[in-house]
Amino acid sequence: MKVVVTGFRGQLASEFKSLKGFDSNWTFLSEDDLDITKKDLVYNYFTTNICDLIINCAAYTAVDKAEDETKLAYKVNAEGIKNILRACEKINAKLIHYSTDYVFDGKSKDPYNELDIPNPNSVYGSSKLMGEELIRQNKKVKSIIIRTSWVYSSFGNNFVKTMIRLGAEKKELGVIVDQIGSPTYAKDLAVDTLNIIIDQNYQWINGDLFHYSNNGICSWFDFAKKIFEYKNIDIKLKALQTQDYNTKASRPKYSLLDKSKFEATFNVKIRDWETSLAEMLTTISLKKHL
Repeated sequence: MKVVVTGFRGQLASEFKSLKGFDSNWTFLSEDDLDITKKDLVYNYFTTNICDLIINCAAYTAVDKAEDETKLAYKVNAEGIKNILRACEKINAKLIHYSTDYVFDGKSKDPYNELDIPNPNSVYGSSKLMGEELIRQNKKVKSIIIRTSWVYSSFGNNFVKTMIRLGAEKKELGVIVDQIGSPTYAKDLAVDTLNIIIDQNYQWINGDLFHYSNNGICSWFDFAKKIFEYKNIDIKLKALQTQDYNTKASRPKYSLLDKSKFEATFNVKIRDWETSLAEMLTTISLKKHL
């Protein structure tokens, strides 16, 4: 099977590269290699370089900047998807696409499942939802949408690395305590996506929707606390309410995802977030000593 991964240099695509970069059937494209917002470029690339599966990791993810860069957010997260779908139709390729917990408004008291109705409260969330809708409306392309949350990795910039840096610079730090969800280690998501690809029993349909994050529940405050605990960083943490930390974009206060459909469909047990965090921290420590 020939696979093309877009959005290389991002966290998730970099994890795929780490796992499959040795395989000549896998191609990794950065924005410099292929800008998914360029309709003709996308079409010409995939009709020239035919593949069986496109894994789209390309996305506009600057949540606060999206409030000012609305057109760009929609251009990448919606128009870009339309261009990829057009290519998939032409070459009869399947599609795996990643979306976000930010399609929900955070007013639920129970973990969100795939049947819950989205209601984004930010430009970023709305643009990602439009991308989802374009995929689900397309009846010609066999596709999977995976919503995930709070992604981090040993690659790129993310909350975990920011906390480590700030922990070395500050004696006291305020972190949001009233936004609840679960982190996602991008390596786990990549590994479990690979399980989908090799699953002989899974019947591909149009726009099959799944939720994925690591198991467990925490706030950003809990997440930061565990990072500092694992790294033996002595820092005083102050619990902040969302209203105390002003941002341009609204975040869902509760965005825990129900992963039971993913686990049951693909017969996997998603790892606990604390276990995965410990592994990631070990990975970046080893990289520093190489």
